[in-house]
Amino acid sequence: MTAKNKIPFFGLFIILLTFNSCYFPHYKSIAESSMYDIDFSQGKWFLNHVTVNGNAWNDLTTQTEVALSTCLKDSLYLSYGKRKVPYIIPVLNDKNAKEQLNLLKATNSVNYVIQVIGKIIADEIGVINISPHDFNEKSEASISIQVYDIQKGKLIYSHKTTGIIDSENKNKDVVFGKSIETILKKCLEKELKILMKNSGCQKK
Repeated sequence: MTAKNKIPFFGLFIILLTFNSCYFPHYKSIAESSMYDIDFSQGKWFLNHVTVNGNAWNDLTTQTEVALSTCLKDSLYLSYGKRKVPYIIPVLNDKNAKEQLNLLKATNSVNYVIQVIGKIIADEIGVINISPHDFNEKSEASISIQVYDIQKGKLIYSHKTTGIIDSENKNKDVVFGKSIETILKKCLEKELKILMKNSGCQKK
């Protein structure tokens, strides 16, 4: 093999090595409620700040706001800016939802609450992992979108997408993965697409 032929061969070897060491996330979506009780053509909708493991994530909040504003337009209300509601709405859960929804009902400011809850379950694989190891590693994150009907005082929509990367690296190769932030954004993208379809914003 001549030196000239060795260059393409070496390039091909690098490509094969890279793909052999690449781990891509797989996603699964689960409906946790009825999918057909929401209609974006009616009412006022409040989007709560997106949280991940209890902490606010501005990037994901902006991503959600941009997607929903294309459909809800002036019917979308936020916790900040020109479309800010006068009442501070905490993240709703099983413990506080009933009380908070009753308070919101009394204010007569919005009809529905949309909240996006993220969770990082494992963050063991970075974009590039060069540290040697001979055991399985995993990155896993999920995004849930929930919709509460203030008039009914209950949760009417809940859907979750989970993204997972598993690596089995017994050969101590360099591992090419996806960052946990990328997994969260992709989960949110999938969830927003499902929500938009089921709310009448997009054709199914």
